[in-house]
Amino acid sequence: MRYVRSVLAVALGYGVLAACLHYFAPAPAEGMNYFLLSATCIAGASLLGGLVTAFVAEGHELAHAAGLGLVMIVMSVVSMRQAGESRPGWYETSMAACGPMAALLGAAIRLLFRRTQSVS
Repeated sequence: MRYVRSVLAVALGYGVLAACLHYFAPAPAEGMNYFLLSATCIAGASLLGGLVTAFVAEGHELAHAAGLGLVMIVMSVVSMRQAGESRPGWYETSMAACGPMAALLGAAIRLLFRRTQSVS
């Protein structure tokens, strides 16, 4: 049952991330403003996805957020392959690095606000 909860935590975190990016990502354009706005959106969505992952996991929050980060890196590589030459390589690489770090930060925030269980 613990494995199911772990997989569910990562899947829900990625679902929240994907939903945020679907509804709030800027329209594709050229220029540095688009890249900065997109990076901000990815970082915010990843932070929220990491927070949800840690909330659902209820234990080993950082490990689960790292699992979400691994899924994000894999999906970034898939996106890189599909986009081809339409976007610069540094952009995709920076997004692959920014997302997992933000997801870990979201899990760390969850750890800060988790209720401490008293020993009885």
